Amino acid sequence: MYTIIIKTLTILCLTASGLALPSPIPTDIKRADVLSATAILEAIAPNSKSCDGAPVPDECRTAAQAAGFLPQAFQAYSIYDPAAIAAVLSLIAFESGDFKYNINHFPGTPGQGTRNMQMAQYNLAYALEVQPDAVRKITTATSVDGLSPEQRNAIRDIVTTDEYTWASGAWFFVRYCKDAQDALLKSPSEGYAKYMQCVGTTMTDERQAYWTRAAAALNVKT
Repeated sequence: MYTIIIKTLTILCLTASGLALPSPIPTDIKRADVLSATAILEAIAPNSKSCDGAPVPDECRTAAQAAGFLPQAFQAYSIYDPAAIAAVLSLIAFESGDFKYNINHFPGTPGQGTRNMQMAQYNLAYALEVQPDAVRKITTATSVDGLSPEQRNAIRDIVTTDEYTWASGAWFFVRYCKDAQDALLKSPSEGYAKYMQCVGTTMTDERQAYWTRAAAALNVKT
């Protein structure tokens, strides 16, 4: 049915046009694919076109920079459904302030960070999965209970590099949000509400706005 050669960075642009995604996806990349992904991310996170005046410049990334990481993250965790991609992107865009923040500054909760602002216990679990040797240099614990703020922040630092921070949202969604995954396939809006429950929050007008933009950008019928 397809005449298009699907590449890694076309995950976002192909879902936006309503095309289904096969698995696995080839990794041949063209510059045009990056630009298409960038446009979609800018539609979801309108303030991500530039880092000019960013509150924490070292943490800020533009949509163009994010487009170099997010499609591969969805591929790595086998997330191909447009509604699921839209849900995760909307959360990342909201929690990071349109990609301006990578750690929690308000109120500065120890250990909280990544682009989806995971709490310390999830960053420990994530770090143990992707960089176990690095974690063992900090602690042998499998829980953050009893860890000092400095230890929690050191663990957070492992997973807030560009290599890992952009994939944390996809990781969390796959590991912890099975009910939301199933619901998003049947009813995107109900599924998104379940996703908010899974991440431990409730729907607000601002979160709804991000979800609405993400669903529209990815052609998800809510």
